[in-house]
Amino acid sequence: MKCVTDCPSGAIDIKTGTIASTCIHCGHCIAICPESTILPDTGVIHPLEASNINSDDFRRFTAELRSHRRYSKKEIPQEIVDALIENMKHYGSASNARPIQITVVKSPEKIQQLNDVSASTLLKSLQLIASPLIAPFIKLFAPSIDLKSLSTYKDSFIQKQKTNKSLICHHAPVVLLFHGPVSKFGMGEADAYIWATNTTLYAKTFGLGSCFIGFIVKAMERNKDLKAAMKIPKNHKVYASLVLGYPKAEYVNETSRESPEVNLV
Repeated sequence: MKCVTDCPSGAIDIKTGTIASTCIHCGHCIAICPESTILPDTGVIHPLEASNINSDDFRRFTAELRSHRRYSKKEIPQEIVDALIENMKHYGSASNARPIQITVVKSPEKIQQLNDVSASTLLKSLQLIASPLIAPFIKLFAPSIDLKSLSTYKDSFIQKQKTNKSLICHHAPVVLLFHGPVSKFGMGEADAYIWATNTTLYAKTFGLGSCFIGFIVKAMERNKDLKAAMKIPKNHKVYASLVLGYPKAEYVNETSRESPEVNLV
């Protein structure tokens, strides 16, 4: 009766040997059954082996995580990319709907296009916000926005572009786009970041570095041609983007950061 007790939707009837349509396909019944009497939706059942990762191991592992913005020219073998994608089936979902799809961008030409269009879209937005005509309205309706800092960032970005042609994608050999159907009530963004965050952890075990690129997400919102160029379905939204590659930098110290503020209720 372990499956019945653990089923979050109460869909299992042991007496009739049936599973009701209320089943959400979470897989808890398969994972908990010591007799493997319930078949999975796809594939076969693989018994779990005891993990030897303890809390100290995980703390040290995550302390080493950094956002890498310099990558070597070494390509990522396809079997590693496949392994990263395949393992996503194990990651959680905010609503258990699992609507997220993955687009893998590996072509240097496509990555450069993704970089260039995202950069130009970013600059257009910065130039609009910093415009003398728009700035007064920004100050009135969004006083928290630091227009001076944005203007300085815009100028700095333009200067850096003269010597670095990959300010968005950082010369990474692979870009992962996490996208799914647009929905008012879905949790696609949460699902995408759950999957992408876990991917950064798994990628590290292969010696890969990673970096979340929010500029690509914003560019996808504003540029339909860019979505089409990356073959993103029209009814989909890109919720997260991740660049991957073999990092040039090796970090040897744990950084000092403040712990998050905690409120006890």
